[in-house]
Amino acid sequence: MSEKSYFDGATRRRTLQAMGAASVVSVTGLAGCSDDDSGNGNGNGNGNGNGNGEPEEVSFPLEVQLETNADNSDRVEMVELVAASLEDTGYFETNVETFEFNDFVARILNPEYGDRGHIGCVGLSGTFNPESFCNALHHSGNIGQCCNMSGVSDPELDDMMDSARFGIEVSQDPDLRRERYDEIWHYLAEESYSSIANFSVEDAIMNNSVHGFNGWPFNEGLLSFALYSPTENQVTWMDDDADPRETDLSDVQEGGTLRVGVVENPDSFDPPYSSDTTSTFVQSLIFEQLVTSDLEGNVYPWLAESYEIVDVQDVDRADYEEYMISVAADEEGAIDTTEQIIVVHPDDDPVGDDEVRVLTPEEAADAVADGVFGMRIQYELHEGVTFHNGEELTAENVVRSYEYYENSNVSAQTFDSVLHAEADDEYTVSVYAQVPDAEAERELPGVYILSTEQLDEIEADDDLDRGDIDPREDLTPIGTGPYTLEEFSDQQFAEYEKYDDYWVEEMGVDTIPWFDGPAEFPDGPVIDEIELEFIPDDATRSGALQNDEVDLTYGLATATLDDFDASDDFIVDIVEAGAYDYFQTPLNVEPWDDKRLRQAFNHLIPREVIVEEVFNGYRNPAWTDIPELARGLGTADYDALEAEIRPTNEYDPERAVELIEEVIADHGYESTV
Repeated sequence: MSEKSYFDGATRRRTLQAMGAASVVSVTGLAGCSDDDSGNGNGNGNGNGNGNGEPEEVSFPLEVQLETNADNSDRVEMVELVAASLEDTGYFETNVETFEFNDFVARILNPEYGDRGHIGCVGLSGTFNPESFCNALHHSGNIGQCCNMSGVSDPELDDMMDSARFGIEVSQDPDLRRERYDEIWHYLAEESYSSIANFSVEDAIMNNSVHGFNGWPFNEGLLSFALYSPTENQVTWMDDDADPRETDLSDVQEGGTLRVGVVENPDSFDPPYSSDTTSTFVQSLIFEQLVTSDLEGNVYPWLAESYEIVDVQDVDRADYEEYMISVAADEEGAIDTTEQIIVVHPDDDPVGDDEVRVLTPEEAADAVADGVFGMRIQYELHEGVTFHNGEELTAENVVRSYEYYENSNVSAQTFDSVLHAEADDEYTVSVYAQVPDAEAERELPGVYILSTEQLDEIEADDDLDRGDIDPREDLTPIGTGPYTLEEFSDQQFAEYEKYDDYWVEEMGVDTIPWFDGPAEFPDGPVIDEIELEFIPDDATRSGALQNDEVDLTYGLATATLDDFDASDDFIVDIVEAGAYDYFQTPLNVEPWDDKRLRQAFNHLIPREVIVEEVFNGYRNPAWTDIPELARGLGTADYDALEAEIRPTNEYDPERAVELIEEVIADHGYESTV
């Protein structure tokens, strides 16, 4: 493979990602789970709490606990480097604690995590939309979901983020949208709620039996995209006798088994009850959505034969007032209802008010019936699409799927825009937005479509609950996708077989209106079987690939990637990614509530050293919060943005010490430094 520079800068080398699903949580599939504070050391520190949310007297040097997932050796090394950087100032005493990935995700997404005083580090896999690189980390609605682990709750910032996505003006004016996002990036740089360390790319390493493989920018879709994606004329096949560097689409062979080394055991096969990208990774072979997209983020109909934005109205959330009901709220802002909250009246404060006005699904349907909504997108479904149980896809499946997402682990992300889904006839469904939404074409249809028969089974069986679409609950997931789950052994493997009646094969890919690929492009994926082996340890996974125990893997430690890339026995595939590593300091715990201390922390992250010494040049320093693939709609002028914001992210221990000393002096904190 020829040399190519994927990032600007002095280092011109092939850039490969070391962040697999075991190191990234997905903006589209996360869980706020039960809390487990075991194994976290004493968690105490002067001003950082004692691990139980109890404040202690602040003094310097400040005891700080940094936390991350143990199964990503590169990230652990990065966190240790940042911890050492803090210690070098003399103003911090640090320790680093690590956790198994699924435990860590459950830990940091607990709404109480931000009160413990710890500094968490994790990775985010976003989307093509710029909002996924600010809202997920900072919108108050994402506390306990994705990925606001420190409990950022800033009404001004919430309004800024909402105004960059929602409203009649911004939905019709991309330039205005870019300007508003630029205001957000500057605000975030000033407040330093999060410290973005680096951006990555997605990599896949495979042996010479794998042909045609091309990667996807987001880890959770890496395999499903590569196996079969008509938007890019993409198909992967197996061939032991030819050199994959010399084959093309005309050489496609049917059959065979693809063995994949997966970086983590999936937390769930139930789409709205997922906690990590590995879960979405394994689900994406089974389930599909109304739309799909290409490598540039362009949206195409998929289970829907077509779609149309039928209506856009100048409606804001206050216009739902007459449909709202009043419910009690406690002093912590918890709203006393078991129904999904679609809209909270913008004039009400769940923390400060004893009662708040809310819109639940029943009232949302009433509003739609009266013509009160922000947008309506109508989807015409393909007729004849069948689920793996033989059930035909209809509008009812779509409506029931949206209902299943209510009060799920991704409900905050789903119902930040969705108002209501309604069947217009058997094969036509309308999805309504609360207000005009600049990202509606991608975000409104962003749910997996589920089997109505399976959802009925969950409701009828007292032993089953929402979230139980999982072989560990003796409920095999049923979707419309190209593969069926045949066998699963927890912590070990999952085996899939090609679905004989896959709808694209039944109809022919050339019947899809937008498809303009070559005549030889197949009518569906060509590999018969997929075997996923769950191998969390990097070295073991690398050895499995070298020993021909798997054909493909990803997310290996960067120290091994050069060797694979130099070998004629393996191919390394690279695609620019929408993922990054970030830290969040406990801004609700003294003294981190002073933004100057957070700014100081930001100046103590040696981004360039991390990229070169930890990731061997296979990352890009994050000078802004927005990656390349989201810049088109996320900034008016990226060069100007970087020039203005980069100084806040430069490694500058002297400036950090100045800021720390200001904090100590202004608050009268004790210091022995």
